Amino acid sequence: MIQRVAVVGAGTMGAGIAQLCAQAGFSVKVFDSFPQTLADLPARLKSSLDSAVLRSKLTTSQAERAFQSVSPVQALADLAGADLVIEAASEDLELKRAIFSELDEVCPDAILATNTSSLSVSAIAEAVKTPERLLGIHFFNPPVVMKLVEMVRGAKTSPEVFQGAWDFVLMGLRKTPVDVKDTPGFIVNRVMRPYYLEGQRLGLAGAAISSVDDACRAEGFVPMGPFELMDLIGLDVNLSITKTIYEALGRPERFKPQFPQERLVAAGVVGKKAGRGWYLYEAGKKSGENPEAAALFPREGVLTPREIWVRLSGALAAEAELARSEGVAGKSDIDTAIKLAMNFPKGPFEWQNPSASTAKPAR
Repeated sequence: MIQRVAVVGAGTMGAGIAQLCAQAGFSVKVFDSFPQTLADLPARLKSSLDSAVLRSKLTTSQAERAFQSVSPVQALADLAGADLVIEAASEDLELKRAIFSELDEVCPDAILATNTSSLSVSAIAEAVKTPERLLGIHFFNPPVVMKLVEMVRGAKTSPEVFQGAWDFVLMGLRKTPVDVKDTPGFIVNRVMRPYYLEGQRLGLAGAAISSVDDACRAEGFVPMGPFELMDLIGLDVNLSITKTIYEALGRPERFKPQFPQERLVAAGVVGKKAGRGWYLYEAGKKSGENPEAAALFPREGVLTPREIWVRLSGALAAEAELARSEGVAGKSDIDTAIKLAMNFPKGPFEWQNPSASTAKPAR
């Protein structure tokens, strides 16, 4: 039974995972190789917990108990005794391998999990002598709020380890796990690629940036269109994920990065965090299309909102079906993942077949 959790990485994701586990009643140790990041953790954690109290998500006593449950430690060796170690370091394969190589010795009996969003779990597991106890537990940001967790089996992950981690996420953290094959982008990052890329292709076909986003909200009832989402995520981050998946899958044409996004990123136009992306932002609020971005599209031809949504939802559905046929995940898990990660009212299979059941199948 998992009782003691360790987190490697005290950045945004690591701190969020630590807070989530602490709020769920687990004892948590956190290590980060950057001393200042580790030193700042208590203040960041307290601020986040205080905010939860103000929003009536936690009581004062619950927040204090969670705060006291998280212990920063000064060395990876201090994580000894953990039942589960979750690595949330930078997306660098060699860095992750080095961390797990040491954890293999420090925590010989623990379940080892990586929070990678784009790297091969099996490739990471090559660094340990016991790859059967390593798997992917991919949380979404912010972990405390987001319900979805992608559970990724490496090539040698044992069924017992996977089940133990699954139970921890489902019953311990009260999150919604989905069963995913170890493949580039897993479910969400892969199946959502066409949303961003097809959105740009629609722009190149003459649709205005705002017209594409407006059509998605009007026809698909989604909270954000592709350009708005890219601005929120960061055009640079989004492009990096696209390039990673494009290369890992053998450079398929459908995942080829689009030149408008590449050109904006090269110019430092990376979205809301920079005050300008596909849109301009004032005090964090959207204030209209960015002329620099709009100039990259021809503004020729006319597409109706329905035509725009049919193309976008069709591209998502096609990628979802391809992922299903390749054994990445089942229909229900794909629909669940997209709905929970993106706050969409339906998943890609449900959009194509509204009467389809969304009951979760037995694993």
